[in-house]
Amino acid sequence: LPAEVSALLNLDTLSLTEDTFIDEEMQQHQADLLYQVRLHDGQSAYVYFLFEHKSYPDRMVALQLLRYLVRFWEQQADAGQFPLPPIMPLVVYHGERPWPYPTTFAALVEGSEALRPYLPQFQYYLSDFSHLSDETIRGKIWLRVNLAVMRHIFDPGLQQELDRLMDLVFQLRNQQTGLEYIRTILYYLSEATERVSREELQKALLRQGTQGENVMATIAQEFIQQGIEQGIEKGIKQGVEQGIEQGVEKSIRRVLLRRFGDVPDGISKQLAGLTAVELEEMLDMAVVAPDLETFAAALTAVYETK
Repeated sequence: LPAEVSALLNLDTLSLTEDTFIDEEMQQHQADLLYQVRLHDGQSAYVYFLFEHKSYPDRMVALQLLRYLVRFWEQQADAGQFPLPPIMPLVVYHGERPWPYPTTFAALVEGSEALRPYLPQFQYYLSDFSHLSDETIRGKIWLRVNLAVMRHIFDPGLQQELDRLMDLVFQLRNQQTGLEYIRTILYYLSEATERVSREELQKALLRQGTQGENVMATIAQEFIQQGIEQGIEKGIKQGVEQGIEQGVEKSIRRVLLRRFGDVPDGISKQLAGLTAVELEEMLDMAVVAPDLETFAAALTAVYETK
């Protein structure tokens, strides 16, 4: 936060609440934390963290922030809180180019100056650390690792930075949940950029010696187990789908047999090549077709379009 804002907060009074203001459909992509805090003058305030990966400039971020601000103030109003507590919106950004947009909400709205007093007026504080030097990045090891990795993700010289990043990352090895954090960082490095391959990450790990080998073995075992579980899940899903298709196919043959007394081998062969959706369509046709020839013509038309 800007120094003049953080100076207002008594950080010893920070307490995490259970509130969240994220849309249900966005919860897979975003997370938020709401802290209550006392100001040095004794008043209550809130620090609201919205975690969204902003690695590209987003012109509409002020509108998104306004939506969350209003939700929070509505909750406070419903609880009888007045006056409403202040909220300071903050956007943390890292990307390949500087943030190009104004940080005021008013910049999103076109209109005469005479209308400005009647529009929402706020701005967010932008923290762009993509191009900060290592000397500028300070803090505890967790924060330093996170910021350093994010800062280098678009660096054309990322491969040359790997060993230094690994040295920093492995300072987490003896921290609580350190292995989980290392795994997250390695996954992020391998998925979020094409400037470094998984093989290069593996070599960087091995250059960490025994501890790098141990991490590789542990993570590899987890990936193997995950693959087994995903394979089982996929097999179950395929089995269910196959069972449904076989059940519908069997129902079609039974309807045809009862209505027309015969199911030629050609029809059975064509039915076996249809999808579940196509089989459902042919089941309806088996019920309403006036004769077997009409059904066979409709089946052939569907089969030949595959």
